[in-house]
Amino acid sequence: MVSIEIDAFTRVEGNGGAEVIIENGEVKDVKVKIFEGPRFFELLTLGRYYWDVPDLEARICAICYLSHSVASVLGIERAFGVKVSKEIELLRELGLLGELLESNALHLYLLVAPDLFGYSDAIRMATKHGEIVKEGLAIKAFGNYIREIIGGREIHGINVKPGGFGRYPTVEELERMERQSEALLRLARRGVGIFAGQEALGAKPVHYIAVNGYLYGDKLIASDKDTFDYFEHIEEKALSYSFAKQSRYKGEIFMVGALPRVLLKSEMLTPMAKHLYEEYKEKLAQGYVSLNNLAQAIELVYALERTKEITRELLDKGIDGENVPIEPQEGEGIGYVEAPRGVLIHHYKIDEKGNIAYSNIITPTAFNHAIMELSLYEEAKRRYGTSDESTFLQKLEETVRAFDPCISCSVHVVRL
Repeated sequence: MVSIEIDAFTRVEGNGGAEVIIENGEVKDVKVKIFEGPRFFELLTLGRYYWDVPDLEARICAICYLSHSVASVLGIERAFGVKVSKEIELLRELGLLGELLESNALHLYLLVAPDLFGYSDAIRMATKHGEIVKEGLAIKAFGNYIREIIGGREIHGINVKPGGFGRYPTVEELERMERQSEALLRLARRGVGIFAGQEALGAKPVHYIAVNGYLYGDKLIASDKDTFDYFEHIEEKALSYSFAKQSRYKGEIFMVGALPRVLLKSEMLTPMAKHLYEEYKEKLAQGYVSLNNLAQAIELVYALERTKEITRELLDKGIDGENVPIEPQEGEGIGYVEAPRGVLIHHYKIDEKGNIAYSNIITPTAFNHAIMELSLYEEAKRRYGTSDESTFLQKLEETVRAFDPCISCSVHVVRL
């Protein structure tokens, strides 16, 4: 028995690797090792006053801080039975769209595109394909602008609050978002054609899981048509070789992310994005995890179209800028958000004084840990003995990158 080690995944967020176990010339097992240190965020929130918690949770991730902020706020508001205005709902969605633009563009144009064009990184790729890199950076910069306005700053913002916002956007800021979203659509549309060339890699998940709204909602949905709260059908378990837990849906492996979103919620897509979905529907339906890249590209079109819709609606109505008053009370609430990488859950129990008594956070990369292992196993079986070691390892890394993992988000403390 021998093993092939990937010491550290490259062009992903966080620290992780993999071990491919070979026995008698055949691939027997693959272990995805998440060795990023535990973050302790659940423990850090215990006993904290609810008002401080979303700002603390925003520190979990620089790339998807708004998803954590919004999920935290939703969990708190549901624990208190608070209903916010349509304006606040739209502004939260706008922030999440900005995050989707920033994150998907970063992943596709700077991390995945070098694989497609045969380069080791985006800097070398820019020497011959500079326009593609510039287009990706333009979309990414626009996403960051939206995050700065809605979240308060590009990284670790503190503007999303229970009951509303610390600051509301101005008319001029919304008008700029409307103009830029329209101007960037052509670039995003071109990008779909680029990333449609991704080859099939990895496994086909047994199930897809998503939130019942496109970017946030109040339940989860699955490809077997079930609608549920996460604790009803999803079980987590600790692993001896990883700080990230593994999950099963009804005992089986599943996937979260852009591909599940597009497949399960195609009817929610905006007109141009839906047209692109129909164009590539048969390819997406093949189900290989590498098609997550194509789904992310279609989502860039969706996010730009939806940004234009929301900003126009807000400009037509005018901004009231009124927060909803909150009275702390004992309660329990779950925030379900679609972070760029998939389903994100913040679950709280709050005491009568408004302090956090229980906290559980489950991130997309933790949900995807099992399907990531299965995908590496399937890809390793297909390629072992038929390609040189360099190509073998390259294709395994491309398979991991397709998940766009955020490893730092995935690590948790386990009480044994």
